[in-house]
Amino acid sequence: MIPPPPLRRGDTVGIVAPSSPVAAHVPRRLARGVTELERHGFDVRLGAHVRNAEATNEDKLSDLHAFFGDPEIRAIVCTIGGYDSHQLLEEIDFGLISANPKVVSGYSDITALLVAIHSATGLATFMGPMLLTDWAEFGGMPEHTWTEWEATVLRAEPRGEIAIAPEWTAERTWWDKEDERPRVWEPNPGPRTVREGAAEGPLGPANLSTLLLLAGTPWWPDLDGAILCLEAAEEEQAWWVERSLHHLRHLGVWERAAGLALGRCHPDSQVEPDELDRMLRAATRGTEIPIAVDFDFGHTEPHCTLAWGVRARLDAGAPTLAVLEAAVA
Repeated sequence: MIPPPPLRRGDTVGIVAPSSPVAAHVPRRLARGVTELERHGFDVRLGAHVRNAEATNEDKLSDLHAFFGDPEIRAIVCTIGGYDSHQLLEEIDFGLISANPKVVSGYSDITALLVAIHSATGLATFMGPMLLTDWAEFGGMPEHTWTEWEATVLRAEPRGEIAIAPEWTAERTWWDKEDERPRVWEPNPGPRTVREGAAEGPLGPANLSTLLLLAGTPWWPDLDGAILCLEAAEEEQAWWVERSLHHLRHLGVWERAAGLALGRCHPDSQVEPDELDRMLRAATRGTEIPIAVDFDFGHTEPHCTLAWGVRARLDAGAPTLAVLEAAVA
């Protein structure tokens, strides 16, 4: 695992749109995200094609390569996920990335980039906040999301036990139309145990369906001994989650992984707690892998920042997740 240099206030953050072109259609929200990054002390530079609703894969790669090759850009934050960032993988210049390690942050469909970069270079990449979903939140980035981002990418020290957010939300608002108010939040009961036990290993944070796009490709990650931190998008219904968990079983993942932490399921996915527990136990049968669910990451707010390859400890009985080494250095 190669940790990138820490991000510092005053550094320049580059914004790219390697997946969905939504940023081109919500100029007010895009501007609010930039303002929020600036409020936290960063300079911001938009990729040349972030506002291009017709950006091609070549355009997206051009922005990504330009920012990795620019020494003034100290971190790269994605605008939002989508469905097609895996289409970029064959043309990515991994040598350029290896020579210029820096913080890269995103989640959901951005999993394809995070996993491929980590697999090809060893660079710790970050399942963390994106510009439109987090930085552009009306009223500012949620405090918990900022605190976890700051502790992970601005401090060259182990994060330790990840705090549990006091509140959470999954409320939808129409961006640039009806998002001119804070969303409604509710108390967070915190994570819960599915199978007790504790384990240590390198973190493997990923969106479940996007991770499985990489099965059988050169970019499939080494998950031996890993603490998998998986999340599902709101459109991934219970049946989709179940078959994906069994796909991982058929790949031999549960025999080799050390532990499983699942992010909070979005209410729209209609994954009931009892049904989720049943699916997890069935998919991992024959193993003693510790499992806990409903952690603060995924397609609800707020969420923590998790780095690929950084050593962590999962205590599924508590349940807690602690990061044991620094993600930046």
